[in-house]
Amino acid sequence: MADGRDMETMNEDEPVGTAEDGRAAHVARVDESLGRIRRSMARRSLGRRVLTDLGAGVDAAVMEVVEAIARGGDESDVAVGTVAGLVGVDPSQASRLVASAVKSGLVARVASQEDGRRSALRLTESGQTLLREARQHKRALLGAHFAAWSDEDLADFARLLERFATIARRDDAG
Repeated sequence: MADGRDMETMNEDEPVGTAEDGRAAHVARVDESLGRIRRSMARRSLGRRVLTDLGAGVDAAVMEVVEAIARGGDESDVAVGTVAGLVGVDPSQASRLVASAVKSGLVARVASQEDGRRSALRLTESGQTLLREARQHKRALLGAHFAAWSDEDLADFARLLERFATIARRDDAG
């Protein structure tokens, strides 16, 4: 229900809403939770903590470039436009972020394997190392947050979050 109680905890004398009311209440709870997650993501709280803990000395936005190049590199050459699309910024901002990543020694510009007239972006050894260490540390921090959850709850959450992420990706594309 809207007050956060489920049907099992309600008193028999209280009016029971329709299934549609219950569904709307659940959707409202998801919306509120997504708002909290969005605000946290906008502050890049977890990413900043990971980079600070690792003493990386790079901005969280630069780390997003590193992650984007790692994801995009599975397909083919990664260009600034690819980074812009994966990070969700305009090409000029992506270009500035890539320049910072190059200056930090995490990314290198190399000749494209597909078209020698173009350059592609690759992670340097330092970039690969930072990415690996950041992922390990982030997963350890997340694991600590979920320590009190049962294996079943965590598996359900992971499955449902992956399902929701598929919907979110589809919404971003359209």
